[in-house]
Amino acid sequence: MTQQQVAEQIWHYLTSRGWTKQSVSALLGNMQSESEIIADSWESGLIGNMSGGYGLVQWTPATKYINWAQSNGLVYQDVISQCKRLEWEVANSQQFYNPNMTFAQFTKSTQSPEALADIFIRYYERPFNPNQPAREIQARYWFELLKGNNNDDGSNKKNKGDLEMFIAKCTGGDINQYVKDGTFVLFNLSRGVYSVLNGQGQVDAVTEGHQLSTGQSLTKGSMNYAVITNLIYGSKLDYRG
Repeated sequence: MTQQQVAEQIWHYLTSRGWTKQSVSALLGNMQSESEIIADSWESGLIGNMSGGYGLVQWTPATKYINWAQSNGLVYQDVISQCKRLEWEVANSQQFYNPNMTFAQFTKSTQSPEALADIFIRYYERPFNPNQPAREIQARYWFELLKGNNNDDGSNKKNKGDLEMFIAKCTGGDINQYVKDGTFVLFNLSRGVYSVLNGQGQVDAVTEGHQLSTGQSLTKGSMNYAVITNLIYGSKLDYRG
């Protein structure tokens, strides 16, 4: 399955079990950095290293999750098995340690995807450096992509006019220190990635290529992404399908 198909599977399962769209988006934003949303993912690619991380959220050591899954008759590589582990952690107050919020409260929260992504990395993943704004951007991406996805089969049916990608100019801050002032950035929401465009010529080329392939004009508009607007001031262009 593609990354998006796995994300849709997680989205459909957890939202049907009472998680809010915001909390699942925050989870997906973190999973993207932890495992690229690949269920059978071993830390550093070291397959079978039970002392390292494993799975969508990189349980460490891997035995923490794998032993639990096997003892419950679950296939540990399965996406839904890992979602069930998350449900077990919620029910048993495991892994998520926040003095101001329980894991159950997190799953019901309607705070922004960005705020919840930051909470999840700080109080669930707990890495040495929790200041990773890319996870917040990724959470917003999944929220915008999947928020209208309530189909029983978990499929994602985009409506005409849904945002697919946009180009913005960075005039302050950075994205994990890759984007410098004045650099144009292409955010591709259909693939979940962004590219650095180092010059107006590249921006014009991307714009022209889009117009030639679709026959559509580009519309200018302001973007309402809370985290992105903290990093990037002034949208350059946005593409609408």
